[in-house]
Amino acid sequence: MVMPLFLMIIAALIFFGRVLYVKIALDMASYDACRAAVEALQPGDGVSQGLIAGRETLNGFHLNPAGVNLAITPAGGWDRGTPVQCVATYDLFVGDVPGVSNIATGSGVPLESTTWSRVELWRSDWR
Repeated sequence: MVMPLFLMIIAALIFFGRVLYVKIALDMASYDACRAAVEALQPGDGVSQGLIAGRETLNGFHLNPAGVNLAITPAGGWDRGTPVQCVATYDLFVGDVPGVSNIATGSGVPLESTTWSRVELWRSDWR
């Protein structure tokens, strides 16, 4: 009688542990991508520099960067002080956790993290 309850508690811990881990990884990836993008020395380097930083952060969390959609969008040009939005989205597979696959939409849980920052006002330009 106690065993099914115990197994449900273990499954819930596994599920919420995975969700929390991936959410923290997405938060860090979007922050690092945004930070690297706004600190680029050349306006054309912001997006690529941010994408590289975000992917490297995901590698550090042992997540496959190919499964994460990372978008860096300035709210205008790359002028100093312009707001930049970085969004990281990931569909976390939970189909292998017993009892959770019925709750989640499809076989995954959609997670998203958004970070805003401004292009550095006082950045150096080493030309």
